[in-house]
Amino acid sequence: MLSGQFLAIISALLFGVSPLLCKMVIGGMPPALLAGLLYLGAGAGLQILLFFQGKNSIAELKRLSPKGRLALVGSIISGGIVAPLLLVYGIKFGTASEVSLLLNFETVATTLIAWLVFKEHVGPALWGSKALILFGAAIVVVKTEGALDFSSAGLLVVLACVFWGIDNNLTRNIEELSAPVLASIKGFGAGIFNTLMALIFSTGTATVSQVTGSLLIGAMSYGMSLVLFVEALRRIGSARTGTLFAIGPFAGTVLSVIILGERPPMAYWYAAALMLAGIGLLYREMHGHVHVHEPLSHRHLHMHDEHHLHEHDEGNGAEPHEHLHRHAPVTHAHAHRPDLHHRHGH
Repeated sequence: MLSGQFLAIISALLFGVSPLLCKMVIGGMPPALLAGLLYLGAGAGLQILLFFQGKNSIAELKRLSPKGRLALVGSIISGGIVAPLLLVYGIKFGTASEVSLLLNFETVATTLIAWLVFKEHVGPALWGSKALILFGAAIVVVKTEGALDFSSAGLLVVLACVFWGIDNNLTRNIEELSAPVLASIKGFGAGIFNTLMALIFSTGTATVSQVTGSLLIGAMSYGMSLVLFVEALRRIGSARTGTLFAIGPFAGTVLSVIILGERPPMAYWYAAALMLAGIGLLYREMHGHVHVHEPLSHRHLHMHDEHHLHEHDEGNGAEPHEHLHRHAPVTHAHAHRPDLHHRHGH
C-alpha cells in the first residue's frame, strides 16, 4: 500500500501546476466560470472512474451520518465554492509564480485549524517545519517597504488558502465515504453552483478549447489530486498532509519560470531552500506512547494489520481492500502519526 506521505506529494504536484495551467487557458473567460468548470471536470472524471470500479456514489451518500452530511456541506461550501472562486480571481490578476508561492499559506491554515479546533497533536518537528516554510514564503511574497504589503491578487489567494484549511479539516472527518465518491460529490456540488452563478451574473465569453482545457485541468489537478489528498489526510492527519502539500507550489513556480518566462526575484531560491528544509524536517516527526482506541466504524482502503483484525463474511479477499468496518476498543503502544486511527488527546 502506498504511504500517506507519497500520496500527499503526488496530490501536491497535480494541484501545484494548476495555477500555471489555468493562467494559460483563462484568457478573457469569467473567473467564476473557470472555477465552476474546474470542479465539474473533477466530478465528471471521478464519476467515470467510479463507473469502471462498479461503485455507487448515491448508495454511499445515503449511508452517511447526519454529522458526516453536515461536514460534507461545509466542505463543499468552503473548499469547493468559496476557495476556488477566490483562487481564480487571484490567478486572473496575479502572476502564476506569485499564486503558486502563496499557496503555501494553505499549510499554515490547515495546521492551525487542526491544532486549535480539532486538537490534533502537533509536535516540535512539525512546528519547526512550518516555521521554515513560512519564513521562506515571507522572503518571496512579503514586501516590507515601511509596512507589510500584499498585492490584491495575493490577498485573494491567502483567503482561498484559509477556506481550504477549513475544508481539509472537515474532509478528514468524513470517513464513511470512499475518497473517490467524496471527491466526486464535492466536484459536482461545487462545479454546478459556480458554473450557474457565472452564467447568471458574469460577463465574458469562453471558447470550446478553453472549456475543454478547464475540464481536463479540473479532472487531474482537482479530481485526482483530491482523491489522493483525502487518502493522505486519513493516513497521516491534516497537519502533516498540509505540510507535504507545500511541495506543490514549487512545481507551479518552477514551471511558470520555464514555460511562461516569469522571473521571480533571486531571493526566491533562498526561500525555496528553506521550504525544502522544512519539508525534510517533517519526515523526522514521529511519536509513540500508550494510547486507547475507542470503538469506531468507518470506510477506507486498508490491510489487515494491528488496527484491522476484523473478519469478513466471505473471506478476507485480496489486500488492500475497502469496505465499511468496525474497530473494537484496544489499548497498546507504538510509534504513530495522527492518522484516522490515532486522533486521541495527549
